Amino acid sequence: MNKKLSFNSNGKLKILQFTDIHYTEDNETDHRTTDLMRRIIEQEKPDFIIATGDTVYGPDNVKNIEKALAPITEAGVPWSYTFGNHDTEEGHGKDVLFPIITSLPNCVAYNADDTINGMGNHYLEVKNKQGETKWVLFGIDSGMYNENPKVGGYDYVKDDQIRWYKNTIKNIEENYKDFSALIFMHIALPEYHEVWSMETCYGEKLEGICSPNVNSGFYSGLQEAGHTKGVFVGHDHINDFIGELYGITLGYGRATGYNTYSQEGYKRGARVIEISENNIESFETYICLEDGSLITNPVKHEPESVRDND
Repeated sequence: MNKKLSFNSNGKLKILQFTDIHYTEDNETDHRTTDLMRRIIEQEKPDFIIATGDTVYGPDNVKNIEKALAPITEAGVPWSYTFGNHDTEEGHGKDVLFPIITSLPNCVAYNADDTINGMGNHYLEVKNKQGETKWVLFGIDSGMYNENPKVGGYDYVKDDQIRWYKNTIKNIEENYKDFSALIFMHIALPEYHEVWSMETCYGEKLEGICSPNVNSGFYSGLQEAGHTKGVFVGHDHINDFIGELYGITLGYGRATGYNTYSQEGYKRGARVIEISENNIESFETYICLEDGSLITNPVKHEPESVRDND
């Protein structure tokens, strides 16, 4: 099973990524977050919205999930969801939360394979007017915490999820050769360290990259599968940088929620990604901030190290 999306009348699909909404206590701070989401949606008028984890936090996660997602469900466009490490850390688990999420208006998220790790691994094919798949949007459950006490830290994409991803790409290839894919998930891949230290990046890195301590090989799987043009995550609230590593863009969204840590002067917001049916080699992206301003030319960061190709 997969659900399909269509390009708009201009042959584009504008994607709005919210991340780390952290709706926690249903208080004034949380309401400030949902007000911000509504303003950004009104300003940007996206064709598709995705929330990449830590949407709710705390024992009232079931009580608050619909409130946290209300601006998205009211937008009248298709939207999707991936879990973060905090969504079900307290309160009810994914088995309770996910059916609530998928029952909300206009939600196109689903669980593609209940035999693999995680909840809500799925893909959405974006079709042109001829019915051809030109882009595929993947939502991946990046887990919560590493259960191995000798390693600890954050969780990682598992072997069966990697096989599922590669097989999905292969299956789509049987019908369509010319398409590209984007991945949305919560926790950054270990390769985010490499892209920041070895390649030119754009944007801010104001905290450490909180990737897993285990590299499970997902990025290698993306290279082997081909077609993948970008990975977008959240999790680290005051990082929003983006850079290209071996032909795949690795980027952060922009933290949206006010009910969590940040840094003074670092505005909340969301990332916008625009794809085109006539261009599967690249995409446009920028950040929309709480004051309505856009970051279209982010700060350039030169690599810390020079790659030795000898």
